[in-house]
Amino acid sequence: MKLLNKLTLKNLRLNKVRTIVTIVGIMLSAALITVVSGMALSGRQTMIDAQMVYGGNYDVALDIIDNSVIETARNNRNVKNAFYKERLGYARTKNADGEICDYSVLAMSENTYGNCFKIDLIKGKFPTNSGEAVVTKAFKTQDGKDVKIGDKITLDVGVLTDKDGNVLDEEGIHNLLQKDFNKCSIIDTVKRTYTVTGIIERPKTSELYDPSNFSMIYTVSDEKAPIEAIRTKHMNKLYIAYTPQSEGDYLQNTADILGFKADDMSNVISDEIPPEDQQTSGINAYEFNSILLSMKGYGSNDATNTVIFSLAVIIIIIVMLASVFVIRNSFAISITEKTSMYGMLASVGATKRQIRRNVLFEGFILGLIGIPLGILLGLGVNAILITILNSVLGDMLNGAKFVFVTPTIPIICAIVLSAVTIFCSSFFIALRASRIPPLVAIRGNKDIKVKNNKPYRTSKLTKKLFGVGGEIASKSLKRSRKKYRTTVISIVVSVAMFIAVSAFMDYGMTYTEHYYGKPDYSYMVSGIDTKQAQTIEKMPEIENYLTVGLQYGHVSADVPVNECGENFLYDNADGTKSFSVEFLEFEHDTFVQICRELELDYNKVKGGVLVYSQVTPDNSESGNSSKPMKLFGKTAPTKFIVYGNDDNGNELIAGKLKVSSVFDEIPKSADSVIGEGTIFGQGLIIGEQGVISPQLGEHECYITLYANTSNHTSLTNRIESMSGTGDSESYISIFDYEENVRQFNAVMLIVGIFVYGFIGVISLIGLTNIFNTISTNMQLRSKEFASLKSIGMTKKEFNRMIRLESLMYGIKSLLIGIPLGIAGVFAIFSAFSNGNVPMSFVFPWKAILISIAVVFVAVWLIMKYSISKVNKQNIIETIRNDNI
Repeated sequence: MKLLNKLTLKNLRLNKVRTIVTIVGIMLSAALITVVSGMALSGRQTMIDAQMVYGGNYDVALDIIDNSVIETARNNRNVKNAFYKERLGYARTKNADGEICDYSVLAMSENTYGNCFKIDLIKGKFPTNSGEAVVTKAFKTQDGKDVKIGDKITLDVGVLTDKDGNVLDEEGIHNLLQKDFNKCSIIDTVKRTYTVTGIIERPKTSELYDPSNFSMIYTVSDEKAPIEAIRTKHMNKLYIAYTPQSEGDYLQNTADILGFKADDMSNVISDEIPPEDQQTSGINAYEFNSILLSMKGYGSNDATNTVIFSLAVIIIIIVMLASVFVIRNSFAISITEKTSMYGMLASVGATKRQIRRNVLFEGFILGLIGIPLGILLGLGVNAILITILNSVLGDMLNGAKFVFVTPTIPIICAIVLSAVTIFCSSFFIALRASRIPPLVAIRGNKDIKVKNNKPYRTSKLTKKLFGVGGEIASKSLKRSRKKYRTTVISIVVSVAMFIAVSAFMDYGMTYTEHYYGKPDYSYMVSGIDTKQAQTIEKMPEIENYLTVGLQYGHVSADVPVNECGENFLYDNADGTKSFSVEFLEFEHDTFVQICRELELDYNKVKGGVLVYSQVTPDNSESGNSSKPMKLFGKTAPTKFIVYGNDDNGNELIAGKLKVSSVFDEIPKSADSVIGEGTIFGQGLIIGEQGVISPQLGEHECYITLYANTSNHTSLTNRIESMSGTGDSESYISIFDYEENVRQFNAVMLIVGIFVYGFIGVISLIGLTNIFNTISTNMQLRSKEFASLKSIGMTKKEFNRMIRLESLMYGIKSLLIGIPLGIAGVFAIFSAFSNGNVPMSFVFPWKAILISIAVVFVAVWLIMKYSISKVNKQNIIETIRNDNI
């Protein structure tokens, strides 16, 4: 047996081309699994890290009114960490130049720094007690100088109230502009002194948000504030992170802390606790970190998790099939060459068992070399891709970096899958080799079959187009079906994978775009009138804009309306049924464009309104959205009655609207400005400016301007300085979505790099597989080609034969591969359809056309390359030798 093993090793060294080709096939198989799984796990961990930076590293946040809850939570065996945060208050001073300086003071438990919220320390250290603090780098002392480590800060810190004396909660603080803050008062002040221990970057975590004009002070909480000192809800929070073992049961764990039943909290993202239970539980409300939990696979968004799981199964199947066929083909092609050697070994006394063990030994050696190299190659590709990603992304993930994750379990799966595939391939080859009679094996004609000794026929068209060479090619492929089948299978798998993965790319980009919400505009200004809107539109920082009037109300139709969800319809005093709607008024040019998109004639619809035919029931409290429902029956409405209220709150008819048309799909021009109300539990009515507002009584549409700007800060300052914006009746609200746009672009870039990289790897694997299969097959047939040339086949006839073989390979592969690819596309579409994002099936014409072009070009080029090497061989020597 040792002698046969030595012979195998020598044969592998001498026949370097076949050995290298087989090892490359094994390497690509293992590398494919490693790269795909590694990038998927790295991407998932990166998104988790980015969400931790943006939202915090916790599972649930509790708004507490009793600080004893802190210790109770920390003593819970399922709680890993409990982080406390309280807003101590605000302070206002004047510096030496008379300028007003605003300060915000937050106190957190010591373990919060760096564990719950990412805070970048520039220099110094984090505070360790309530007398120490860190400040942002833009912090100025009262004399206008930059603060230094060791400085002492003394401020009168108190509670912030609006101009009417109402204490502002978190939401009110989030919506503050500088002009509004100047009107606020600070009451119940307490003198506080802090020693500066460190300088930090301004935190990007949403939970530590304060208006950008504030100087931030972060200290350590003593966690002993009495109940009566807590003035408002949402000002004191306890962030709880569960242990990895119990994180999956976050609902039950939270229910235990609150004293509720887990069933009462299922499918709920946040909720207020009933007043009667607040004093006993010491908690006002709770809110789950739903996005982070969903990314970890624990979230309540079952639809999203179903999509991810379904896609993972489909992609794993594709990757496994690709890996199996790459290895299988590498072994299957080489069997013809080795058959003669096994015949000679059998003729000199080698037993069937020895031949089988010899074949398995060869597979073991090839796997021992190919699998580790493939895994190392995959890890190396992952490291390079992650380096490139971090270079391209920069700071687009708010300080989070794309991390390298070693896919331990997938690597083990790759090793097992590759080893099992190698064993099975080797085992079946060994069985076949041991069963071939020695004389048949030596002759090497086992793969050539002639059924019933009848001659194979070729069509007259084949003879006419390709001549004698074509006739020989046709008969050769019919006789030697195993060689032909191996090559065809290789191309079929490549084509099917490419078409399926192309669909994954297209659907994946569409799903991501809808899921995260593609922002068409990065800036929004509301609470303005038409004159102010026109002024803002002309500001130099505005690049492009969309102005729209917005209002909410109730209407009744002149036709029956469906009950679109619970409590959708209201009973009116006049006995009719009304429902909530969102009114949108667009400028003339925009409304004309909307009419074009809906294929409506503007001249026929002007003066009336357009109505969306669907409503999605409001399930926002559960975190899940329902499927849209038809608003009307078979009969479309022709008019609406608009309801309002008088000064005493009594219902009255405010106006009437003529319905010009009902539309089924949101027009593109309006898609970016549709509010949440339209998505959940409200209808949508669109009209031209001046059509809806007069019918709303005293409540005309509020003007909102959406824009993209070249300079966000300059535009904000310019708008805030506008005259007449601070009256008591209305005020301007500015919403800057620059960070949201950055986040969206970062997500789309990551998804784009992953899906394009994935389809690139799959395409490369497919082309390599085809190249290995065809080139090795041509090399093994070199004796056949030499024999044809020796009996007088001309170069022209030989080239015709090769062209016909290329054509037959391509046609048969495409006839099988394209339907399989379409089946894969449908499976991927079905997986995406499980989510809440509306998806429509798109036939993969583009991928099919690319596959057809690439198959014919690639097969022809590969065969031409392979034949060019065969043509360089000496005819006599080729006939005499055995491809070694």
